[in-house]
Amino acid sequence: MRIIETLDAIRPSDYPDGSSVAIGKFDGLHLGHQAILRSLVDDSHAAGRPAVVFTFSNNPLSLLRPELCPKPLMSREQRLEGFAAAGVDDCVMIEFDEAVASIPAVDFVREVLVERLRARHIIMGANFRFGHRGAGDVELLRELGERYGFTARMLQLVAAEGDHQVSSSRVREALLAGEVEAAGRMLGRSPAVRGEVVHGDARGREIGFPTANLGGAIEGFVPGDGVYAGWAVLGGADPRPAAISVGNNPTFTPEGQSRVEAFLLDFSGDLYGQRMEVRFTRRLRGTERFDSLEDLLVQMKADVARAREILVH
Repeated sequence: MRIIETLDAIRPSDYPDGSSVAIGKFDGLHLGHQAILRSLVDDSHAAGRPAVVFTFSNNPLSLLRPELCPKPLMSREQRLEGFAAAGVDDCVMIEFDEAVASIPAVDFVREVLVERLRARHIIMGANFRFGHRGAGDVELLRELGERYGFTARMLQLVAAEGDHQVSSSRVREALLAGEVEAAGRMLGRSPAVRGEVVHGDARGREIGFPTANLGGAIEGFVPGDGVYAGWAVLGGADPRPAAISVGNNPTFTPEGQSRVEAFLLDFSGDLYGQRMEVRFTRRLRGTERFDSLEDLLVQMKADVARAREILVH
């Protein structure tokens, strides 16, 4: 998949037969976004033209209303990998800055979608708006499509099994509450974070539960504090079952920094410096402070046994 990072880098000559374009923020690539991408790729394949995603590297709220801007559900790299896996040919991922924010909706359609991308079909989600002050919507696209020779389609919000309509904000709310199963239903996959395994305080190793600690810039949205059953993926290796802790350690370091650490079941070895992805399957319990090391060890053994019961069949 080709990545285009500025408007000036879009070359109309790359689209001699036009393109199919999906526009949106695509925060989290949940089931609704996946439906848009499937429709995009299906249309492009049927018409024999490239499938293009137009999106932003940052949330527009980070510029327009920074105090309301939520933490992203996925990193830039995670989104790009998701687009590529969906079969997208080109991803136009530009920074939403003052210049972009000032483009009137009509000019965006004419200058970017029509003149640069030579769009023949445009698809977007029900809640997405574009152009200066969010003036652009699917009705404007359909009106301009008659003038410039493209079709426009809006995909309605989808619902996950057992949930209401899927949205990035609802996924975020579920993760903050530790409801990783509900988030997974809306995402169509287990919520995941990834980063580099770093040295911790070695306390887990001392008590017989050595953990791999994620450090540095963690990609993805970390769920609410608690203990989870899930999977750890190292490089291209198969996922390994794990008991995962999110938060500080209220027994030893109640004022410590929150972190993500995974105890890999039936594993021994040095993981420091490796990239690891942690996938959350089910929340086992909230974080607790224990009066003694013995009480903590009893609970940790129970957590590992429960994680094994859930994950290992």
